[in-house]
Amino acid sequence: MRVNIDKLSKVIAILLSNLKNSKGNEVELRNDYYWDISSDQIYNPYDDPNEISLGQLSDDLNEVYRLLSSSDEAIPYDLKRIAEILKALSIENSTAF
Repeated sequence: MRVNIDKLSKVIAILLSNLKNSKGNEVELRNDYYWDISSDQIYNPYDDPNEISLGQLSDDLNEVYRLLSSSDEAIPYDLKRIAEILKALSIENSTAF
């Protein structure tokens, strides 16, 4: 499967714009901690994961906000952080628009 980054970026912008129009510029997340399955096991549907840890949305958010002042410090793991934040937004705002 190939992912077109330009198209994906546009879709994300549309979805965030719709959420903003529906809920406002700031959205409260009720949850902070989440289960985090190791990257080696998350896409293996044949075995139950045994490497589960805790992640924290507030920490993820602080880490990605740092990129606003220093984008050259971005690392691939920041995509995972953003994915967790987007997942939480989708779960907690399932009927936003």
